Amino acid sequence: MWRTRLLAVLLAGTAVTTASAQSIVLEEIVVAGSEGEQTGEAADADAGTPSDTPAGSSVSALNPRLSPEAEAALAAPEATTILTRGTLQREQGRSVADALQSVPGVLVTETADDPGISINIRGMQEFDRVAVTVDGARQNFSRSGHSANGSVYIDQRMIKSVDITRGPIQAVGGSAVGGTVAFQTIDPDDVLLEGERYGARVESTVETNGPGGKLHGEAAWRINEAFDVLAAATVGRSSDYVDGIGDTVISASDLMSGLAKVRMRNDDGHETTLTAMRLANNFDNGTSTVRYTEQTDDTVTLGHRWDSENPYIDLTAKAYYSGTHLDQKDRTGPYVGSRRSFDIKTYGGEFYNASTYEIAGFENTTTVGGDGFYDDVTSEDDRGLANGNTPSGQRGVYGVYVQHEIKRGWFELIGALRYDGYVLDGVDHDNNEDIHKDGGHLSPKITLAVTPVDPVTLYASYSEAFRSPSVTETLVQGVHPAPAFPFYPNPNLNPEIAHNIEAGVNLAFNDLAFKGDQMRLKGSVFHNTVDDYIDTVCTSNILEPGCTYENVTKAKLYGFELDALYDTGRVYGRVTATYIESKDEEDDEPLGSVQPWRVSGTLGARALHGKLDAGATLTYTAAKDDESLDITSEAYTLLDAYVNYDITKDTAVRLTLKNILNKQYTQYLDLEPSPGFSAFLTVSHRFGGGISPALAQGDAL
Repeated sequence: MWRTRLLAVLLAGTAVTTASAQSIVLEEIVVAGSEGEQTGEAADADAGTPSDTPAGSSVSALNPRLSPEAEAALAAPEATTILTRGTLQREQGRSVADALQSVPGVLVTETADDPGISINIRGMQEFDRVAVTVDGARQNFSRSGHSANGSVYIDQRMIKSVDITRGPIQAVGGSAVGGTVAFQTIDPDDVLLEGERYGARVESTVETNGPGGKLHGEAAWRINEAFDVLAAATVGRSSDYVDGIGDTVISASDLMSGLAKVRMRNDDGHETTLTAMRLANNFDNGTSTVRYTEQTDDTVTLGHRWDSENPYIDLTAKAYYSGTHLDQKDRTGPYVGSRRSFDIKTYGGEFYNASTYEIAGFENTTTVGGDGFYDDVTSEDDRGLANGNTPSGQRGVYGVYVQHEIKRGWFELIGALRYDGYVLDGVDHDNNEDIHKDGGHLSPKITLAVTPVDPVTLYASYSEAFRSPSVTETLVQGVHPAPAFPFYPNPNLNPEIAHNIEAGVNLAFNDLAFKGDQMRLKGSVFHNTVDDYIDTVCTSNILEPGCTYENVTKAKLYGFELDALYDTGRVYGRVTATYIESKDEEDDEPLGSVQPWRVSGTLGARALHGKLDAGATLTYTAAKDDESLDITSEAYTLLDAYVNYDITKDTAVRLTLKNILNKQYTQYLDLEPSPGFSAFLTVSHRFGGGISPALAQGDAL
């Protein structure tokens, strides 16, 4: 009954927000009619040829998908993409997965009956191969099952930006053999306009497939120039969705999340930020045995930045705690009422300092730092099964590094060294033995970038990265539920070492075909060889059947990625492409974690002085059919569309349509069919006040 009431509240919230927006737009029409003019920025956006946009300025002046930070990522000599809050809102779906998969090389696997997501970059997935952080705090939760063994729970309405780096990482951000995904949560600047003392924003979303919705609110208060605070909350409900042929897929879940953030700063360049976030989901999980599941995720970070006037001091330090607890109770099957739980607590921190100086006309930046985390994993099961295939244990991982960057005109050279180490402890309960593992590795990196012609940058790099075995990979044991077979621990696992060679080109053209148009392109090719790749190995040998994790001599992953954008102001387009191949050198077979090749194209247009933004995206995903792989998928083509209208500068309406052609398909590595046609309607309104007298007179605006 309470779920029905919740849905009614969400629908009412949308209606109230829409009614408020209607009254506001009537006021705006009256004001606009009396003034009889428009701002220069709006006029330029409507004209499509901004007369006051200087050459070389940010594409963000034309394309709201591309912020200055996102454009800087496209220009960097590495495979990096930044998604802003605006992009996340335009790409909205049932989860943040839709936005992440707009990035080349990224695949997000989901289980319909679990709101967690698992992020795959260039075929690398699970067990920290992709380092996922929220406000710098590692998200290391994993649970063994038939789907992805690692997942993260995200409320996309709390996210300000996502920084995605593809390929081995071994400096700032920690070491990862596949890449990093860094989520940053919203802060007071996302609510308050310049000069405002207080403000709030409310957003209500309803969806058609899996009828339900979300109600989100955020409020901020700038007490003075040195102190501001933010609080935000989301409540939502999603029902079971239907696939392309109308079959119901169990996917209902209830969401509650909250975020609090406090920032303090002074005139000496010091800024301290304290963030606390909790996210909770309730849902039914499982097929043959359905389990009522309660999941809670907590993240607390304390960070400090000292951006000194001294060019040798730009210091960042952070300490954090993140924890995920998942509790399950059997609702069906032979053991109704049986309980099991999975819990991970991660404690960590990082520090680094960047020094900038000039020598002989060369700009130099030296970054020195370190980071580490400690995982404490606890699993319990009344039946003694899940605590074997997701075993308890502890692992500590740490690293120190130095990176130096030299730039002068058309030339840029980056070199880095990082040492990583780890310690792992646990128990082999089958043999009653304590297991202890440790080790380390020194990883180099070198990148050379040249700009022979101003809009064209070429770069090439070699980098190594280190991944220690996880608690589960080392200590897995016990028995699989029927059909029963044993798991065996492997205390002799070696860490994975990635060796990545990459080359790319960045293009940045202005006034290419028309005055004021802009084109940005990032293309890259890569070849990543992973020594001692850890994979699941099972045998049906009558004498010793079962599964364990073992090192593969070498695994190779190679391919290319493309991300190209073109914008005239009135009309814009984007094309992305991903192609990846892989091979297990031990048995000369491909890896099952590598996605099929994919290409997508977006065409959009703006009108009404830039207030209306509409577009459509066509995505083709190839088939994956290799006899050596148990997981295959058919080719499919998806058509999505969006319409965004800014009623005022504070009120907006967004309509997103997913799988318009109602295709029946199952995304590669997913277990259940993907949703059929789905529509999402969002209405948001922001208000603020407390503007100082100086700002009210226009002195600072």
